[in-house]
This record gives sequence, C-alpha cells and structure tokens, in this order.
Amino acid sequence: MEECLRKLGFEIVKRTGCGGGGCISQGEVFSTDKGKIFVKKNTKKGADLMFEGELKSLQEIESTNTIKVPHPYAVTDNPEGPGSILIMEYLDMKYITNQSSLGTALANLHLHNSRRDGSADYINKFGFHTQTCCGFLPQSNVWQDNWVNYYTAKLQEQVDRLQDKESSELWPQFKARIGDYFEEIPEIKPSLVHGDLWSGNAAQCNGEPVVFDAACFYGHDEYDLGIAKMFGGFDKDFYSAYHAIIPKQPGFEQRNKLYQLFHQLNHWNHFGSGYRASSLRIIKDLM
Repeated sequence: MEECLRKLGFEIVKRTGCGGGGCISQGEVFSTDKGKIFVKKNTKKGADLMFEGELKSLQEIESTNTIKVPHPYAVTDNPEGPGSILIMEYLDMKYITNQSSLGTALANLHLHNSRRDGSADYINKFGFHTQTCCGFLPQSNVWQDNWVNYYTAKLQEQVDRLQDKESSELWPQFKARIGDYFEEIPEIKPSLVHGDLWSGNAAQCNGEPVVFDAACFYGHDEYDLGIAKMFGGFDKDFYSAYHAIIPKQPGFEQRNKLYQLFHQLNHWNHFGSGYRASSLRIIKDLM
C-alpha cells in the first residue's frame, strides 16, 4: 500500500494502525508529507465504479464551498488484492452537536445551483455526469428534463432488482400516481443532493459540519430529507435551520415518505427481506 501511495505523489507514507469502516468498505489512516489521509478499500468487483462515483460526488460538493467534505485525491486499483481504493483527506470527525449549522449548510448546498440560474454554470437537468452508488448498487443518473420521470426511473431500478411478486404487482399502479405528489408545488429546480444523508454520514470537525460517503446527483432538494427522517439522528435544530432557508412546501410529508421509499427498497436490495414489510407499507400507505 505504501508504495502505491508514493506513486500517487505522497512522498512520505507511514501506517498509523488506525482504521475504520462500515458495512460496505473498510478504511485505514496513513501519515504522509501532505497530512493524514484515509484510504477506503473494497475488494468486490465493481468497487472502482463505486469509488469513482464517490470521488466525483465529493468533488462536486467541495466545489460549491457550502459544506465541508474530506478532500478526495484519487481512485486506483487495490495494491493488496482485488478491488479498488479511494484516497481522501483524513478529518478528525466527531459526533455533530451543532446541528443547526449542518441544517444551514445543507440548505445552502441545495440552493447553490439555483443561485447560479442564468449563468453558464447552471445545471438545468436532473441527473449527474457519472454513475454513483448508494451503498454498493449503482444509480444510472441519466440526465432528464423532468424530476418526476427521473425519480420514477430511480425507483424502477430498485423494483426491477427485487424480483418480488407483490412489489411487482403494486408497482404499475403506484408508478402511475407518482406525479400526483408534486401537483401542489411549483417548478422544481435541480439541486445538488448528497444522496445518502443519514446521520452516520454527517459529523463535525473543529466545530464545522462535515458530510461524506456521498452519492450525488442533481435532484429535488427534499430528497436528502427522506433518508434523514428514515433513520433519525437529526434534531429539531437541524430541521429548523434548514427550513428557515428552504421552507416546507405543500405535500412535504407525503413526498418525504416517497423519498424514504427509495432507501427502503435500496436497503431491501442490499440487506434482504428485513426491509420488505416497510417498503410495501410505504407503497400501500401512499396509494
């Protein structure tokens, strides 16, 4: 690993013996001449696609100057076996206690693109310039003009992977009604969303909010609040600060369930039938 990192421009590389990881990838901290770095490793086939999407996501968020992310350096083959590695800045992250600052920063991230409306940098479609993965499963992120069509396609990907009889039977009826949940709100402008913003992917460093493990695309700003509500961990200060900048629109609560549905289906595809009942319950409740 050390030789691989030297080839990427880190002249002095030392293992620290510290590491970490989650249910998808593992990580290790190294001391270098450029400061500490965190190396994420995954030995599965397709890890390169996952890490490339994460790298591009972190770059896109970093470019907005609205919320801190670990600076991403590179993706390359795993020098210790199969799979790939993602090299990024190591941040000494702590549990986030100042959640209002996170809510403010997230709202500013979501508004960043609309504030560029009229400029050459404005993104006027929904999607992303590369595939990203929410967990290990890829999101195609094909650009579309219409948010309802884009989000429906995201759900379709998940339903198709399940090959579950009941969800397949419910899906055509539910699919036809998705547009109904957006009738009360004006035109949706594309916002850069984190894509997987549960509380385990947010922290603070030196008192400043940090987000990581991103699976970005340009979508509806409300989308990030789906998984935020699904797993909890965000307090009233977070929501108050966020909605002080981006107020709730009519039908918000129903759409929040609709956005939770993607993550329920995604977890069902990742981790099995423990998420089946909750996925089907949301579909039936919304219908």
